[in-house]
Amino acid sequence: MNEFYEALTYVNEKVYEPNHFVIEAIQEEGQNSDYGAGVFQMNSKSVRFRVAKITPNKIGQFVSFWEKDTSHNNQAFSYEKATDLLVINTFSNKDDRFGQFVFPKEVLVQQKILKTPTTKGKMAIRVYPIWDTPTSKQAIKTQKWQLEYFIETDRTNSLPQQELLKLYS
Repeated sequence: MNEFYEALTYVNEKVYEPNHFVIEAIQEEGQNSDYGAGVFQMNSKSVRFRVAKITPNKIGQFVSFWEKDTSHNNQAFSYEKATDLLVINTFSNKDDRFGQFVFPKEVLVQQKILKTPTTKGKMAIRVYPIWDTPTSKQAIKTQKWQLEYFIETDRTNSLPQQELLKLYS
């Protein structure tokens, strides 16, 4: 099984099904496949799904999300074509922790991650789950805004339901 379907199956069993979230119109994205890339509909929202990678020499996890333009060059996703939510799944290789960043597209545009007529956008970012302790000023600042959109399963694999519903609504 490939990374996208493996990760989506895990998240569906642990997060979506127990909270009565129904996913449909599932499509794997060929580009960014190293990051478990796909899109789907969940309830009334469109979702772009990724799995962040732990990098050996830097704190945080790395994830890419880009598309090809008409000339087949990589580019950041545009605000107009972006999904409602960007969900980045993070796993800790130390102690089996799992969490999700659930970023609404409005936040991604505020953070200059999506392309607009005045912003180039980004094709990849580093995310800092709650269990990471960044040291650089920029990383600490980034983690601060990111954690407002982060949710972690507890040791029993349950999620704080009110927080989850707020992030996905």
